[in-house]
Amino acid sequence: MALNKIEVKKMTSKYCDNEHERVLIDEVPLDVIVHSFYPNHHLDGLIPTILDWIDEPREKAFVRSRYLSFKQREMLPILMCPDDCDLWCTLIIAEVVRFEGTIKWERMGIDQCTREDLIESFENIGTKVEWLEKVPSMTFQPEEYDSQISKLIRE
Repeated sequence: MALNKIEVKKMTSKYCDNEHERVLIDEVPLDVIVHSFYPNHHLDGLIPTILDWIDEPREKAFVRSRYLSFKQREMLPILMCPDDCDLWCTLIIAEVVRFEGTIKWERMGIDQCTREDLIESFENIGTKVEWLEKVPSMTFQPEEYDSQISKLIRE
């Protein structure tokens, strides 16, 4: 099984002139990868769910809990809209599966939670997803994955 390389690197992006963390898979920014498969969805320019960019404490705590989860299967909000830096706009979910010494993003999709769902609980994130079937799964070595993802959760 071929492993993907994950790296979190400071760079500018389509809508952010200031350098910020970006998730690169095999040296290509994740938003660029997703956009390349779905150019009509306008997903380029989305930024990682960087904890120190999220202002609302409950949203920040929720995202942190998902990043730090060691569940066998977890719905991770990985990319968000750079305009508001919150979970209420376009939100890309990665279905993270920990299995046999690897971490796999089984599939990715756009969260479809309504305002009412989010008011009820952020735990609803990942329960209604429009899966982006063209985006391939990605498999990572756990130590590299955890080391790189930790760069997004520093505050």
